[in-house]
Amino acid sequence: MKTVACVSVIMPVYNAAAHLEAAVQSVLCQTLGDLELILVDDGSTDGSAALCDAAESDPRVRAVHQANAGICAARNRGLELAAGEYVTFCDDDDAFLPDFLETALNAARENAADLVRMDFRLFRSDAAGREFELCHPAGQPCCLVLKDNPRDYGLFLRMAGPLFVWNALYRREALADLRFDTRCRRGVEDFVFNAQFHARMERAVLLPQVACLHYERAQGSTSACFSREAVEARVEAASLWAQAEADALKRWCTPQTLAPVRSERRAEIVTFLMHQLRDAHAPHPVRRACWRTLRAALDDALPSKTFDFLRVEGQNKKQILALFLYEVHLQGLYQWFPNREDKQ
Repeated sequence: MKTVACVSVIMPVYNAAAHLEAAVQSVLCQTLGDLELILVDDGSTDGSAALCDAAESDPRVRAVHQANAGICAARNRGLELAAGEYVTFCDDDDAFLPDFLETALNAARENAADLVRMDFRLFRSDAAGREFELCHPAGQPCCLVLKDNPRDYGLFLRMAGPLFVWNALYRREALADLRFDTRCRRGVEDFVFNAQFHARMERAVLLPQVACLHYERAQGSTSACFSREAVEARVEAASLWAQAEADALKRWCTPQTLAPVRSERRAEIVTFLMHQLRDAHAPHPVRRACWRTLRAALDDALPSKTFDFLRVEGQNKKQILALFLYEVHLQGLYQWFPNREDKQ
């Protein structure tokens, strides 16, 4: 009889033939051998499906196929199949560092943690194929326990940075029936999922070690990245994100600690969408409608006083500028401030 693995790694796969084998090997070559890798082929048309089947030569690999339904549905299929004590996710063109799972599993068991979050390196490529690393400051080790130190929730979030799923390990029992929201059709699904998980977890650990290499590869030219549907989908997802953050704050914050953390989560959502709309080069009428929708969602889920950006911790000068423009209803001016990579 096959024993249950300690860790289930879920990898959604879609037209990733150029990078899939390397991603798979980064999982199978972990120093922790007691794992299962679930490959969910989401209707690939480039040969990825055959590569998934070939990977089953390793008995730890299971390949399943489905009609194209998006990354949320693919990850959800993996969650339905996962049998490990802990679960994590790997994108089909990323790479786990060799000791990620062993390090995270040890930390989870030592601290009886529902969540272990680690650092990452992020690489982006443009339409011309140029690749560059987006550096970020490393966080500090942090342990969060609901019954002991709920006032540290804001610190944990600041140290963790953006809440992705591919640099985190989740206790499957704590996940229970939580699934990715399939309404997140154009991104933001990680942020919604993690905020929803925070609303149910009791213990979390943050480690500063790098867990994985994540790649954002250009799918086309910058001028082609706008579509009204894509932008509106991101706004809808940001509204879901705001509500999920509000639910997490109810669990982790006291009336005395709520205001500053709520301001920080508002700031995270605003600056994210500011970047999204700027990079999409969305026309003014679309941007205006998007901001109207987001303001209503934020005011409902994360109400805060005007100019709360002045009290938000951990923001750089560019983020403070973005928040200021949002508060004075001049966010359209942000499009004139280029990305770091645009200057390279």
